[in-house]
Amino acid sequence: MTKASPDVKAAQEWSRIGGPLVQGSAPLYHQVYRALRTRLESGDLSAGDRLPTEKELASAFDCSLVTVRRALDELVREGAITRTRGKGTFVSARRIDRELNQLTSFTDEMSLMGLSQETRLLGGEITEAIASTADRLGIAEGAPVYAIERLRVADDEPLLIEHVFLPAHLFPGLLSVDLGKTSLYSHLYEKFGVELVRGHQTVEPALPTAREARLLGQDRGQPVLLLRLTSYSADGRPIEYCRTVVKGSRARYHLDVSRPRSL
Repeated sequence: MTKASPDVKAAQEWSRIGGPLVQGSAPLYHQVYRALRTRLESGDLSAGDRLPTEKELASAFDCSLVTVRRALDELVREGAITRTRGKGTFVSARRIDRELNQLTSFTDEMSLMGLSQETRLLGGEITEAIASTADRLGIAEGAPVYAIERLRVADDEPLLIEHVFLPAHLFPGLLSVDLGKTSLYSHLYEKFGVELVRGHQTVEPALPTAREARLLGQDRGQPVLLLRLTSYSADGRPIEYCRTVVKGSRARYHLDVSRPRSL
């Protein structure tokens, strides 16, 4: 008798989690998706672990390759798995949860989650504010602003690109500080006595530029999240405008909402 290979056995273990597929119940691809999702959420897999091949999964679930591919496509869209051409399908790193209704620094957020973090300073200069930036900062178009670009890394993986703009006249000598190693928010408070206490933020899906995709280590066709945040000091002055490009497969944003009271 021919013994099943280790890979085939692994695929059979994946299929047993969801039980046999049932015709006429939920769509077959969704049954496969749920079984795979259950295994991914079980906690016994690590980022980078390889999934069985499509053929092995189709054999284990006793279904077609089309059904398996559709189930895997759903998991790819969710960011739960990643496909690498010529290598296979792998468990993605866990998503990083961030709060939309809190104004905290990236450094503090990563520390609270127990994640290692690194900031790579990509550039810093004084330039003239374009109309949209000037409007957000409440300054004249063409006024000098600091333009700072940083790549934020969590657990050794690029997570987001920040483009920060601040009125230059408020923070003389800001670029003399290594903003790759210094928390910007902490420095603004400790050096200039300016504390950012609230902000207005928008979030929308977007496609990255070729450069952004390269910096984030992803395909250009993979969506990112585009965040635009204007932060204010305690006296209501707009201090910072930050345009952030976030790797969509790694971040998940939360917002607490409540039902308004009836008048």
